[in-house]
Amino acid sequence: MRRPTLPARARAGRTPLAAALIALLVAALAVVAAAPAQAASAWPITQAGQPRNNNAMTLQHLLTARGYATTADGAFGAGTTANLRAFQSAQGIGADGIAGSGTWPRLVIVVGQGSADTHAVKAAQTQLNKYGADLVADGVFGSGTRAAVVAFQAGRGLAQSGVVDAATWQELLGHSQAGDQTLCYSTGGTTAASLLPSQVANVQAILGATRAAGGNRNAQVIALMTAMQESKICNIQFGDRDSLGLFQQRPSQGWCPGSTACVDPTASTQGFLGVSAATSNRGLLGVSGWESMPKTRAADAVQRSCCPDAYAQWESMATTLVDTY
Repeated sequence: MRRPTLPARARAGRTPLAAALIALLVAALAVVAAAPAQAASAWPITQAGQPRNNNAMTLQHLLTARGYATTADGAFGAGTTANLRAFQSAQGIGADGIAGSGTWPRLVIVVGQGSADTHAVKAAQTQLNKYGADLVADGVFGSGTRAAVVAFQAGRGLAQSGVVDAATWQELLGHSQAGDQTLCYSTGGTTAASLLPSQVANVQAILGATRAAGGNRNAQVIALMTAMQESKICNIQFGDRDSLGLFQQRPSQGWCPGSTACVDPTASTQGFLGVSAATSNRGLLGVSGWESMPKTRAADAVQRSCCPDAYAQWESMATTLVDTY
C-alpha cells in the first residue's frame, strides 16, 4: 500500500528552524531511550572488625531466620562469624565468614505484608530504619512497614510493590550508611564539634520537640544531656533488655506500648518531657521542682537509672548544643 505523502505546500512549509528543532527533539528522545536505569547499589562487605552497624544486625536476623540462631546486636563477633561460615558451607560457597556479593543474595528472604517469618521481617525493618523509617523492629510486617518499603522503593527508582524482594534488599543493604543509627552509636562524636550529621539531626529533633512543648532552656539542656548519656544521641534499636531509641525507653514499662513512639525522635522526646499521648509515665515537666534540682538529678527523676550522676558529664556539651541549634 502506498504511503500518503504531504502536500507540496506542507512540505515547503518546513522552515530550517523547525527542522532543526525536530532534529534536536528526536536526538533528545533517543538519548532518554538509551539511558540506562538507575545503577543498582553494590552488595556491601560486612565482616568482623567493623563498627556495630545495621547491616551486621540485619545479617544476624537473617542467619536466625535461616536456622542459625544469632544474637542481633549489630556487633559482628565470633558467634556471628561462626554461624555465617556454617551457612556459607551449607550453601556450598566459600566459608570465609565475610558477607559479600556471593553471600547476601543467598541469605536474604523475600518478605511482604503478612509475612510470618518474624526474623526476616525484623531484618527488613532494621534496614528501613537506616533510612529514617523509625519503625519498631518487632517482626510484624504491617501497613506501616509496607508504607516505608514503598517510600524507599520510590526513592531508589524501584517498582513500588511494597515487597522486599532481592532488588530492594540490595538497595537497602548497599545504598547508604549515612542514616545508620547503629553505626552512629559506634562512631559518633562525643563533643559538640565532633557530632556526625545523624547526631545533629537528632539534636535538632529533640530541641524542636522540647521548644514546641514549651520547654525552657534548662529543659532543652536536660533533654540533650539525657539523650547523650542514654544513646549518644543516636536513635538506636537496641539497649538494656527492651530499651529503644534516643532515651532508651522500654515498651514493657509503658513508654510506647503498641506504637513507634520510642523510636520516633519527636515522640520519644515528648515522652521524656511528659507530653506524649503514648505513655502515662511521668516526664520531666511533671517532676515537682525539677527546675530547682541539679540537672543530672532532674534527668534521673525521669529515667530512674542505675547511675544518676552520669548525666552531669554532658551538661556543658548540651548547653553548647542548645546555644548552637
